[in-house]
Amino acid sequence: MIAALLLAAALATEAPAATPAKGTLTHYQIDAPEVRDPKRDVRVYTPPGYDDPAMARRRYPVIYVLHGWPGSEGNWPNMGHAAETADSLIASGRIPPVVLVFPDGRGKGLLGRSLYIDSYDGQSKVETFMTHRLVSWVDSTFRTIRSPEDRGVIGLSDGGTAAINFVLQHPDLFGACGSHSADLRLTKGMGMGGVIGPEPGATKLLEAHSPLVYAADALAHLDTPVIYFDCGADDESAAENREFDAMLTKLHVPHTYHEFPGTHEWKYWRSHLPGSLEAVTARMHDE
Repeated sequence: MIAALLLAAALATEAPAATPAKGTLTHYQIDAPEVRDPKRDVRVYTPPGYDDPAMARRRYPVIYVLHGWPGSEGNWPNMGHAAETADSLIASGRIPPVVLVFPDGRGKGLLGRSLYIDSYDGQSKVETFMTHRLVSWVDSTFRTIRSPEDRGVIGLSDGGTAAINFVLQHPDLFGACGSHSADLRLTKGMGMGGVIGPEPGATKLLEAHSPLVYAADALAHLDTPVIYFDCGADDESAAENREFDAMLTKLHVPHTYHEFPGTHEWKYWRSHLPGSLEAVTARMHDE
C-alpha cells in the first residue's frame, strides 16, 4: 500500500512532457502579374526563434511546399499539418530550422489546374511566377540563405511533379526536391485544356515537363541534386514512380525512393512529409 502511494505521488509530481517550441505561420499577399492576379496568397512558416532579437543575423534554408490539384496554399498547413510537423522535427534535431513557403499555385485550367507550368498562350505563367517573382520576394522579405544548396521544393501530386521539374529545370535555384505521389509522364487529362492548349503543341508541352521523358538528358548536365520521392503502393501513379526509380538507378544517379502502403490521400501525405523534409534538408544548415 505504501509503495503504491509513493508511486502515485511520484507520478503526480512528474513534469509534463515538453511540447515543441512553435514556429509562426503568417498569411501574405504578393503581386502576381505573371498569373494576371492583382494579388496572390502565400503562407510562410518561420521557425521558432526567428523573431528573437538575438537571432537577427541568423539566416535559414527555405523549402517551397506545393499543393496538388485541386488545391491552394492552405492545404499543406491545414490538412497536411506542415507547421506542426516542422516544429516537431526541428525540436528533435531531425531537420535544421527552416523557412517553409506555401504558395497558391493555381492556373487557368479547370478548378485552377496549372501543372505549375506556363500556359501555352502566356496567359498564366505559373512557373515563371514561382521561379522568379516568388523566390525573389521570399529572399528579399525573409532571412534566407540564397543558394540552391539551401533552397528546396516539396510537393504532392501535381506539386510533386513540379518539385522534380523545378530541380531538374532550375538548378540555379533549387538543389533538392521531395515528391509525393507524382505523375512522372504527363498525358492529357482532366482540367489541362486551358494550360496545354491544342495540338501539336499540347503533347510537346507535356513531354517537356515529364521527368520520365527528359530527365536523363537533364541530369547529364547537372551536379548531384538531392532527389527524394515516394508513392503509395495503391496509388495510380505507382508504376511511373517505380519506372523513374529504375531509370535513375540505371543512370547511377543518387536518389531515394520509397513505396509505402497507401494511396492518393491526405492521410498518406501527412504521414510521409517528415521523410521528405528530412531528405530535402539533409545537406542544409542555418547560419
